[in-house]
Amino acid sequence: MRLLLFDIDGTLVLTGGAGSRAMTRAFKETHGLDDALKTVDLAGRTDRIIMRDALTQAGLGVHIEDADLERFRQAYFACLREEITKDGTGPRGLLPGVRELLETLSQRDDVRLALLTGNFRHSAEIKLAAFDVWRYFLWGAFADDAIERDDLIGVAHARHTDEHGHAIAPERVVIIGDTPHDIRCARAGGAKAVAVATGKYDLTALERHQPDALFKDLTDTAAVLDALLH
Repeated sequence: MRLLLFDIDGTLVLTGGAGSRAMTRAFKETHGLDDALKTVDLAGRTDRIIMRDALTQAGLGVHIEDADLERFRQAYFACLREEITKDGTGPRGLLPGVRELLETLSQRDDVRLALLTGNFRHSAEIKLAAFDVWRYFLWGAFADDAIERDDLIGVAHARHTDEHGHAIAPERVVIIGDTPHDIRCARAGGAKAVAVATGKYDLTALERHQPDALFKDLTDTAAVLDALLH
């Protein structure tokens, strides 16, 4: 049995900038900030770190109270539900080969599909449900669970044990993502890393971080399956 943990943005889907537009609106509504994400790095980072960095750069402090986090989350979710339906300024939709790969994997009894993402759980659902792929994932590790992405691999292991009643060996876990952060997270937890150059980072940039397998995209289902399963 293998546990396959998928990232979302740049790996499974592109939202045409819906996430950043929704966050920008949420910062305006909750903190009165204009263009709060202008100088914040988004790729591969958790929503909680993005929030912290935006508030820090605005001079509003590093520590985020639970009530403030929840107020921001609810504003963000409401904005995202609106923005996800818009075309936006960039590509929007499932990335090449994703549906075919998920459909193939969902029919196997030797893998389990879950998410490991910097998104909050509810924003993950909004994004994936918009493209009818939320249904493939039984559970996940989300920004609600940890601030740092590297800590999400431990959350995934604990959740697997809770869901299935037994632990899974680290070497039987594979993280599929589009950034060096995904590769580093896999290494932190003793998992395998499969990188795909469908996000911000190209093949050369990802190759420097030495993933176990590297693909331009996920269109070659047979080759991707081989990397994931062997």
